[in-house]
Amino acid sequence: MTTHAPHTPRHNTSRVTASNWHQHRECAGKDPDVFADDDKSTIAKAICAPCPAKAFCLQFAIDTNTSHGVYGGLDPDEREELLGRKRLRARGHQGNPEPMWRQILRVDERREKLLDLHGRGWSAGRIASVLHTNVQTINRVLRQLEDQAALDAASEAVAA
Repeated sequence: MTTHAPHTPRHNTSRVTASNWHQHRECAGKDPDVFADDDKSTIAKAICAPCPAKAFCLQFAIDTNTSHGVYGGLDPDEREELLGRKRLRARGHQGNPEPMWRQILRVDERREKLLDLHGRGWSAGRIASVLHTNVQTINRVLRQLEDQAALDAASEAVAA
């Protein structure tokens, strides 16, 4: 049995490439909520610290303009600082001026995906990761959908 010193990465970093970095992630198998939840970013960053795929992960987040979660050991504000730009908090994904929660409500496939995952008992953090947004956006969409369902039920009761 081979053992590694605590400071030695458990993966051979010389074999990590842009095409296989997902196979070398330290976060594989970890709770995705840790990486999506701002309150747990310290834990996520500690997991990322020794990761041999950290640079590729960070590049992925930058290339896809990911505005949530910890990628490559950096949170969204740190990634924006690295790129030398200010974060546009009130704007949606990829610079769209429409807030993300409205985009999710408006786009049927995204809304249906959110409802499906929520119905399966997935956490807001995990759903946010799949839909490439943040926990606050998912919670806001869920509140909007609950409010709409309550209004629809009230309308049906009055009509009956």
